[in-house]
Amino acid sequence: DLCSICYHGDKHPLRHRFYRITTPGSERVLQDPRRKSKKVAIRGIFPGARVVRGVDWQWEDQDGGNGRRGKVNEIQDWSAASPRSAAYVVWDNGAKNLYRVGFEGMADLKVVNDAKGQTVYRDHLPLLGEQGPGRAGPHGLQIGDQVNVDLELEIVQSLQHGHGGWTDGMFECLGTTGTVVGIDEDHDIVVSYPSGNRWTFNPAVLTKVAVAIASTSTADSQTQFAVGDLVQVCGDLERIKILQRGHGEWAEAMAPTLGKIGRVQQIYHDNDLKVEVCGTSWTYNPIAVTKVASSDGTMPGNSSGERLSALLKKLFETHVSGDVNEELVKSAANGDAQKCEESLKRMDADVNGVFGGHTALQAASQNGHLEVIKILLRHQADVEVEDKDGDRAVHHAAFGDEPGVMELLAHAGADLNARNKRRQTALHIAVNKGHVGVVKTLLELGCHPSLQDSEGDTPLHDAISKKRDDMLTLLLDHNADIMLTNNNGFNALHHAALRGNPSAMWILLLKLPRQWIVDEKKDDGYTALHLAALNNHVEVAELLVHHGKANMDLQNVNLQTALHLAVERQHTQIVRLLVREGANLNIPDKDGDTPLHEALRHHTLFQLRQLQDVQDVGKLLVGLGSQGADKKSSASIACFLAGNGADLGIKNKKGQTPLDLCPDPNLCKALAKCHKDKNTDQIEPRATDAEGNEDITDECLVCSDLKRDTLFKPCGHVACCSVCAPRVKKCLICREHVATRAKIEECLLCAYKRASVLVKPCGHMVVCECCAPLIKKCVHCRAHIDSMVPFSVCCGGPGETTEMPTETVEESSASSVSPVEPITLTGALMNNGSRDTSNSDIQKLQQQLQDIKEQTMCPVCLDRLKNMIFLCGHGTCQMCGDRMSECPICRKAVEKRILLY
Repeated sequence: DLCSICYHGDKHPLRHRFYRITTPGSERVLQDPRRKSKKVAIRGIFPGARVVRGVDWQWEDQDGGNGRRGKVNEIQDWSAASPRSAAYVVWDNGAKNLYRVGFEGMADLKVVNDAKGQTVYRDHLPLLGEQGPGRAGPHGLQIGDQVNVDLELEIVQSLQHGHGGWTDGMFECLGTTGTVVGIDEDHDIVVSYPSGNRWTFNPAVLTKVAVAIASTSTADSQTQFAVGDLVQVCGDLERIKILQRGHGEWAEAMAPTLGKIGRVQQIYHDNDLKVEVCGTSWTYNPIAVTKVASSDGTMPGNSSGERLSALLKKLFETHVSGDVNEELVKSAANGDAQKCEESLKRMDADVNGVFGGHTALQAASQNGHLEVIKILLRHQADVEVEDKDGDRAVHHAAFGDEPGVMELLAHAGADLNARNKRRQTALHIAVNKGHVGVVKTLLELGCHPSLQDSEGDTPLHDAISKKRDDMLTLLLDHNADIMLTNNNGFNALHHAALRGNPSAMWILLLKLPRQWIVDEKKDDGYTALHLAALNNHVEVAELLVHHGKANMDLQNVNLQTALHLAVERQHTQIVRLLVREGANLNIPDKDGDTPLHEALRHHTLFQLRQLQDVQDVGKLLVGLGSQGADKKSSASIACFLAGNGADLGIKNKKGQTPLDLCPDPNLCKALAKCHKDKNTDQIEPRATDAEGNEDITDECLVCSDLKRDTLFKPCGHVACCSVCAPRVKKCLICREHVATRAKIEECLLCAYKRASVLVKPCGHMVVCECCAPLIKKCVHCRAHIDSMVPFSVCCGGPGETTEMPTETVEESSASSVSPVEPITLTGALMNNGSRDTSNSDIQKLQQQLQDIKEQTMCPVCLDRLKNMIFLCGHGTCQMCGDRMSECPICRKAVEKRILLY
């Protein structure tokens, strides 16, 4: 016996004849002697071929991104049972891995430039899909046959076990004729359907259809319905749910249409019907409806005038069935108040009766029928009844975007904080559906804004995920808790940083109840800044650093700072931001590696080939700002770090300096030069800089002709003239979005010089440097001044900010405009390179202690601990509680007092 490789490799005498056995157990096929057969070379995915990701790719960005190329090094076995079914590829970014090429029919790769493979005897190869001389399997089906699935659903699902299984998408096969397009090695049948989908079936499931019959049935299906025809909807709920899959799907609001007659409005390309029934248009599977009368008034075959008359009478007259609950739910869903009243007067009527999985109140709530709801509530309908998913009437009202219904249910005593089986409240549903009116109504009615679902997500998390800033603001205005974490440990700030949602991050920072929340860590030590740096969310990182005053030197459980993560992922914009804002460049991680160690290790492992292609080392010296350099170059990052003060001599736990990890002498020289230039700049006097500073800071960064005279807000920088300012969307100095632009006028005090001092926190520039020392409040808005920033600093140059002594806390807080300015938690840099955080830690603990006091002390006397709770959920101390007849917080009557132990 020979395998295919040996057979085509001319093993054994070529005059001998062989039987070809394509698969184990398949029939033998006698072959001619190889000596007389034609031999050809094959080309494709072989060693040396250039490839990109293919149709079955599921390996994320191992290849460096969509469209990146790699080279096939070797053809290997994916598993012992599947020889030569994988290719070992080296990608252009240096990554290497094994990928499926034929394993279980998968193709992870697509060839761009093919390579020459082995030679084969062309006529001795089996044809793909061939099952023997007759090309038919033991079941008698051949490629091209028309087949139907005529068995019951349960039988089909049972027979499909071990033959491809059953999925919800296969419901389109029921009642639809398909074409056999393949027969696999297990004799299972691959069938193609008009939708373009292909499904694999057990042959026992399929029934062969004669070509003539198939064409007739197809023609009949195409001419069976016409626009204007009257049709009756199937009355079997479970059957129509099955038939609707893949044909517009089933919605609970369609329940009232069961058994009703409607008119065909449109026939779609896939033969699905748009039918107007019960005053609403729905899409139906043509199998789910029965033709009653054609548009011209004629009746279908096998119909009688009596049947049509009865059906039309059923359409236009009140439908009365034996089930009063069915009548009640349908009339409630349709908003028929009179019919609801009539149904409720019947002796056997149950106002809480269930039909189609829902009560009348739930159906009316979702569709917004206020009159029907009032009738049901008058008949003592239970507002807390749950459906099979645990949804109550308030959930249905939220789903249907019905704020009026929500108010009505709340006044009827409905629990607005009720949860379904997924632990979602009505507020969760409203936020996820984007129904801002319902969200606003629920919050105004006093629902809890921060309850968590089964995933631990609060409505805040959902609003951030949906990028609904309006809902986010509403939730925060009603005291939603930013600190609550979901099951993955992400609070709202973490979630906004992870999602890369800068507008949500800006709103959260504006409304932070405590400044130190910006630096809160997850269980793994990651802060919001870590997450933004890891995922390259530049705008989010800028907001955290500039407005959130995030501590850039905090470390995770691996002792990595945000700079470590940005360098590791080669996120150059994040690196530039952190370095220029003063992040510590020499903090070691758990292995003692600094960010410079990480950059050079990454360069050595993955980008040595790119460095060898760069002939001019000077290209690296321009740092990250160069347009010609690769933005993801570890060498550029390393030079940038060295040029900004990173220590070249610091050793990790293995005793290695950053230069020890760099075998390239040219790069070592470049790093040493950058480091030396940095030290020289610090030692040399800046007299020449001071001389030319005025010219540099005065010149517009855009046109270079006029002087800078426009103040950008909120960043407070002056970068260009008033002519160029309207074209600038982001500040040219800090890259922050420009919200407003203000032209700098003459000093409001002396009217002699141009204003040149920025006062904070209000952000006005209305006085010159001579008049600035004379004022304690802004002469424009009368706000208290915390600090003064000279014009040189506003232009991105050197200078010192003058801090003003604080007089009264009340005055400062009352006049403050920005809520995210008060406390700077990043301490001074100490000798060992770390920051002194003792002061900020004390401030944080004081704030936390104050929060605990507010939660545990009596809100009435503010002296004693809270030890008595009312049924509304609020509490006081026992002494105050005994004297009260209504809650001091919500003003509800005190029905019961519960002591805490």
